[in-house]
Amino acid sequence: MAKSLIPLRPSAIVSGLTQDEQSALTWFVISGCSRKDAFVTFARPDMLASKAKAAIDEYVKQFFSRKECIAYIDAYRQTLDNFLNQKKEDAKVSGSLEERKARAKTKLVEFAMSLADNIESADDPEFVLKMADKAGLLDGDEDVEEQPRRYLPVTCSECAYRKFVEENCEEVPDGTEVEEQSEKEE
Repeated sequence: MAKSLIPLRPSAIVSGLTQDEQSALTWFVISGCSRKDAFVTFARPDMLASKAKAAIDEYVKQFFSRKECIAYIDAYRQTLDNFLNQKKEDAKVSGSLEERKARAKTKLVEFAMSLADNIESADDPEFVLKMADKAGLLDGDEDVEEQPRRYLPVTCSECAYRKFVEENCEEVPDGTEVEEQSEKEE
């Protein structure tokens, strides 16, 4: 027997049904065919050849109204939903690291927004505010006071005034000439 691509039986165990009856219910859920077609094809193919053709509708009605059949259909639909949703999630997990980070950030923002929408009924509103702040929902709402800035002066070796003085003044070997010049000016 070939390996099935989808589960053919529910993960929850439902007793009281034969294999043919389970196959009929599985086919009914998968294909969406009529109850009568699924019942006659899998559970009771002998009814088509017999004189009980007129009673087939009543048998189908009784079969599908059994609580085992209803439980089986519900369990199998749940199994299919879980299987199909798992495949979608597995497909989403693949991708580059940047894509996965972008999806994670989007999910975090959506989670924070859903929490913020229901903050009135939250058990811990402070947690909601922290999540909203971390997600960046509160960034533009606050007026942040800017702290004063301190600028350190340039060191003397880089000072423009000092460079000018050093480049434009003559160096005097001893201090006598400077004093003589200053006396002559007086």
